[in-house]
Amino acid sequence: MKTRAIITTIVSFVLLVAVVAAGLNAIFTITLVESEFSVCSEAGKRDAEALKAELDKFVGDSTTFLDVDDVNETVEKYPCFRVEAVEKSFPKTLKVKVSERKEFFAVKNGENYAVLDEEGIYLYDGANTNRLGGVNVVLEGFDIALEKGSRATGEYIDEALTMFSVFSELLPGVRANVVSLRLAHNIGQNTKENTFFVVTMREGVKIAIANPAENIALKARAAFTDETYGYLSPNFSDREKMYGSITVSGNDANVDRRDDLPIKEA
Repeated sequence: MKTRAIITTIVSFVLLVAVVAAGLNAIFTITLVESEFSVCSEAGKRDAEALKAELDKFVGDSTTFLDVDDVNETVEKYPCFRVEAVEKSFPKTLKVKVSERKEFFAVKNGENYAVLDEEGIYLYDGANTNRLGGVNVVLEGFDIALEKGSRATGEYIDEALTMFSVFSELLPGVRANVVSLRLAHNIGQNTKENTFFVVTMREGVKIAIANPAENIALKARAAFTDETYGYLSPNFSDREKMYGSITVSGNDANVDRRDDLPIKEA
């Protein structure tokens, strides 16, 4: 008799839990996915439409038991997008905010290029073309470790990203002006003092920054803004921009112009 009472109690409890769960599921069920997209390219608009259709499939799922990681994984199928926010707005709405990453760098990777965004995030492999038009800034001479969806790592990568963030403050469109960045070592000597960033500009002039491990932001700014020798100086003629080089050296960013690069490579 006692055993029967215990079994009856357990069964009643299980039924109660099932009824409560069913009730909660009926009340807390997603009926609307509010998808907000910030895009900057036509390709981004097309991807946004496709991604919205996938996000709408969460309609009917439980608001309570929805795993936000599932939403993130859905967005990750589109490497040029990043999740800005995911919010479960009880009882029936899922809010997702997504933005398009801006392609910026290209690194030779086998037969194709690895395309990175402004923050160095590895997006995908393909041709060196940019979704906004034109091409990306090519990185040469770097030993870069790449993992899709993650930030590229390697020696001098942080300094390169810092340098280009300064360039972005000074130029209206960096990709329109800068062709490539090469990591170079003078006569093969891989020491800080013999290491250079060599930036090739669209007109042809090269900017050589010595020892980029030290004060790279200061040196990058000086390469453009130095009153006498900087790239943006009114004293820098169109003809000069086609030939020679601008050299930045010393920790206090001494700027000079030369007829050739201050590098002799082995």
